[in-house]
Amino acid sequence: MTNNNKLVVKDNALIDASFNLSLIEQRIMLLAIVGAREFSNLTPDTPIEVLVSDYIHQFKVDSNNAYGLLREAAKTLKRREFSYLDRYKGLEALTTANWVNKVTYVDSNGLIVLYLSNEVISLISRLSEQFTKYHIEQVSDFRSKYSIRLYELLIKWLNVAKTEKYSINDLRSKLGLDATEYSTMSNFKSNVLDRAVSEINKHTDITVDYDQFKKGRVITDIQFRIKSKVRPSQQELTRTPQTAFQQMTDAQINMFGNQLSRLPEFSNLANGNESYESLAAKIKEMLRDPIQQKQFLPHLKNLGFKA
Repeated sequence: MTNNNKLVVKDNALIDASFNLSLIEQRIMLLAIVGAREFSNLTPDTPIEVLVSDYIHQFKVDSNNAYGLLREAAKTLKRREFSYLDRYKGLEALTTANWVNKVTYVDSNGLIVLYLSNEVISLISRLSEQFTKYHIEQVSDFRSKYSIRLYELLIKWLNVAKTEKYSINDLRSKLGLDATEYSTMSNFKSNVLDRAVSEINKHTDITVDYDQFKKGRVITDIQFRIKSKVRPSQQELTRTPQTAFQQMTDAQINMFGNQLSRLPEFSNLANGNESYESLAAKIKEMLRDPIQQKQFLPHLKNLGFKA
């Protein structure tokens, strides 16, 4: 597989999921997701092979201890879980699932064989319009596990140029931090956030900065601003069509904003346990913005919107 074909493709529900994988475990899963794209009929019984030699080449790591580290990571990966926003009988729900059903390590060949879970398969192959893709090379030089997660969260918003506001607790959860890790804001910023931003700005196709929002003296939310380093004609990371801004009447904004808030594809825009009414109000404001409106256009069409 050539470098140009090494695409990581994930449903946005998986992009927005909460999980805690080590750097090595994340890299193994990325290679597995890339490899899984070669199968037209992917099932939990499909063996996805990841060669340690490919890992060494892709991520430019020392080969002396790579085999032992990946052998151990293959063992722990079987126990890892992720949680994502889901729907059950039309109701918003939170699903927790395993990444893999089984992992086999072939020591003589330096080979990891992964059997992906049903949930992972559904989130990397049976994709709706709301998905994110990027070349694995973009994250190959990262040395912090938080950099990969933050890059994925950011690249989803590339066409919009800025992310939603993430509450600190929500951002920590998505980056895989528990309550005891880097619990003070200064430690969180220096060891997690600023280090990840620095690596992203140095090694990838985007630059990022962020704004902090406070209640009193306490930082409660963070919003990221994103710029591409490449010309628009070179960008392959599109998730929604680049369609011209559609003028909408107040009545249309009100009606379609309410309808969009009920779609599971936009549950990621909600903060925590935010109500449908509050989410609808947020979406209505976004429909008035030429940049933010773009992500809704395919769904507006499906709901019957006509300019």
